[in-house]
Amino acid sequence: MIGQVFRNFTPRGLIAAAAIGIMGAMPAAAQQTAKLSYHWGPTHPAAVFANKFAELVGERSKGALTIQVFPSGQLFGIRDILGGVSSGAVEIGGAVGVVSFPTLNKNYNVTNLPGVFESFEQIRGFFAETEVGKAIMEDVTSAAGIEIIGFNPVGPSAVFTTRENVTGIEGFKGVSARVLTDADRPRWEALGAGRMVSLPTGEVYTALQNGMIDTVATVPGAIKGYSWWDFLKTAQMPYFQFNDAYFIANKPWLDSLSPELRQIVLDAAAEIGAEATEAIMAESDKVLEEFAAKGGTVVTFEGAELEKLSAMERNEVLPKMLGEVDQDVVDAALAYVGKK
Repeated sequence: MIGQVFRNFTPRGLIAAAAIGIMGAMPAAAQQTAKLSYHWGPTHPAAVFANKFAELVGERSKGALTIQVFPSGQLFGIRDILGGVSSGAVEIGGAVGVVSFPTLNKNYNVTNLPGVFESFEQIRGFFAETEVGKAIMEDVTSAAGIEIIGFNPVGPSAVFTTRENVTGIEGFKGVSARVLTDADRPRWEALGAGRMVSLPTGEVYTALQNGMIDTVATVPGAIKGYSWWDFLKTAQMPYFQFNDAYFIANKPWLDSLSPELRQIVLDAAAEIGAEATEAIMAESDKVLEEFAAKGGTVVTFEGAELEKLSAMERNEVLPKMLGEVDQDVVDAALAYVGKK
């Protein structure tokens, strides 16, 4: 199933047509409900698309399957959604790959390596088309008892800080940086952070407010979706990482559905995933424009400053992160993107 999801990007019109055909052929069935949990705030692009997915399933199943949405970490947060879906406490979840999957297979951290992947398409192609990549995802899904039914990317990462006039990497020396996963630490160490504080998403706003942290590496949708831009002053570009997220389903639950309902769920996830992927880069850039309109500054490193940043990533960040990924995986990723 995982390979099929990663390979099949069927145009939305064809998916819709197929779904209508299935819907028309469905026999009457008792109404079923399923819970969808995600941690994103209401205005985060991933939250918008997750809600559209739930609505689409209800519409196409003619009410035979209702997906109840629990947003903003009401049930499970960014760090524990995988366990919630795996245990069956919720049937479907929105999981950020770099947070959830390395706990089951460290080699998913290959997506964090600076200078390797340059798009969501490259990341997905690696996991779908290479034996090494397929093995990583099959290990994750089988160990957790889940199926990946679709994509819901959260966006590309940039560094945001409450400091002003940051025009080079020296401007980050001594910052108090938020850590979401251990993969964040090499970048902060290389930038000379004075303190690193591990925080789940729900605690970041208060930490920025009280000065516990002053710098985060995150996607633009997060600074708007959680109102972190109330405190942040500078965005440092270019983007340095592409963060994919997934609709994950409890496998026993998915297998318990009738063939018709199962196909409706899969088709809806595929259609919304295609739409979300198409929109996420433009949505991210739009948030940066809004950030600037609110008084923030977007600084794009160029020339000598960009080369200093790139050298830092090559010489300081990458060597430390390589210890988190098996060498054969690194080699396969570099070969796939044509950088080996």
